[in-house]
Amino acid sequence: MIKKSLKSAIGVSLGITIGGCVLPRIFFSNLYNNTWPPIWQQAILYFIAGYAVSFLVYLIINWIKSKK
Repeated sequence: MIKKSLKSAIGVSLGITIGGCVLPRIFFSNLYNNTWPPIWQQAILYFIAGYAVSFLVYLIINWIKSKK
C-alpha cells in the first residue's frame, strides 16, 4: 500500500512542478522579477510539497480501499 502510494505520487508531483512553476516562469518571464527565488529552488519546493500532499492523499485512498 505504501509503495503504491509512493509510486503514484511521483507523477502528480512532477505535474504540479511543471504546471505550477516551470511553465509559468518560462511563458510569463516578464511577470517574475528579482524578488522571486531561483527557478530551481522554487521547483524543488513545489516538488517536495506536491509529493508530500499527493502521497498522503493516495495513502488515504488506498487505506479506504483496503478497508472495504
